Amino acid sequence: MQALKLSAVVLFLGLTPFVAAQETVRIGVVQPTTGPVAYDGNIYVNTVKMLVDDMNAKGGVLGKKIELFVEDGACNPAQSVNAAEKLVTRDKVVALLGAFCSTSTAAMMEVAKKYKVPHITGISTAEQLTQQGNPYFFRAVATTPMLGDAFGGVLPQAVKAKRFAFLTLNDDWGRSMVASYPKSIEKAGGQIVATELFQQSDLQFLSQITKVKAANPDAIILAANTQQAAALTKQIRDLGITVPLIGEGSWTSDSYLKLAGPASEGVYGLVEYVYTIKNPINDAFVKEFQTKLKENPTKFAGGAHNAINIVVDAIKRAGEANPEKIRAALEKTDYNGLVGNMKFDDKRQAYGQTVYLAHIRNGVPEVVATAKIAKP
Repeated sequence: MQALKLSAVVLFLGLTPFVAAQETVRIGVVQPTTGPVAYDGNIYVNTVKMLVDDMNAKGGVLGKKIELFVEDGACNPAQSVNAAEKLVTRDKVVALLGAFCSTSTAAMMEVAKKYKVPHITGISTAEQLTQQGNPYFFRAVATTPMLGDAFGGVLPQAVKAKRFAFLTLNDDWGRSMVASYPKSIEKAGGQIVATELFQQSDLQFLSQITKVKAANPDAIILAANTQQAAALTKQIRDLGITVPLIGEGSWTSDSYLKLAGPASEGVYGLVEYVYTIKNPINDAFVKEFQTKLKENPTKFAGGAHNAINIVVDAIKRAGEANPEKIRAALEKTDYNGLVGNMKFDDKRQAYGQTVYLAHIRNGVPEVVATAKIAKP
């Protein structure tokens, strides 16, 4: 991370923006490299860096090297806006990747629109992001309502439950989950018996878990990233709750499994990517990731893979590193990657890709169901 920042500073000091733009293709990344979800944000950054190194070893794009500029957004909207402003005005990037948390991505979108620079996320799932008509924002991941539509109807049978409780992060993502999942769950014969929210900074959940337990659910649906997901899992099990846990977020990652320990056994993950899927593109990605980064890729690594490859593919098809031409090329994306084919609809929301329900068995997330994301 520090090396990336130093590289950016050296390039800025040593060359004028015009000359640099002629010699490299500049891409900006905003991710939380500090703060409560720093582990996941750094996974994203390290994945993009690894993939760009591969691309540059093969000649880059349009005969030029790709230069990454990384800024810490810390999952803070104001900091993410400042980071995006620096990348566009100081570093003259031609495309933006980020942020991570949906609230920060929503704020960062306005910078992309202001400066007319294409912006893509492979992580943020709050539905409203692509409902705002921002022509410079693209989402290469299913929304939370899309996941709910894909899997809500199969959850009662898959986990053998009828009474569901929600225990989610109190942000755009968590609230979107609470708003969107019940319809398909109830249509399949389930019912919602409790809803509890927690804050981004929380690591103690006794109050919320106690209220959920009192509702006597057959299963609990959660939205949380690595540190909070592990803490929730252990605290739920410590209070004697043995019902299935079903999570959006980091529930299939190595880091979660290590932090949660034996409590993770039997947990279900509703994910847009899991490293155990089988196809040639993913097989090669997992092998390289394990070799270079010494762990299995997470859903955030998968999101990074999709985002950087889609952007570089658009730059290639645009024929030049011109933000407006890249934006136009992104509109015509027809990308085959880790999770199948992706296209963007008229709101620049990706569709066509596969999503996964994975079950932790002996510390390994095994895919037990798949679904295709339909065109909205």
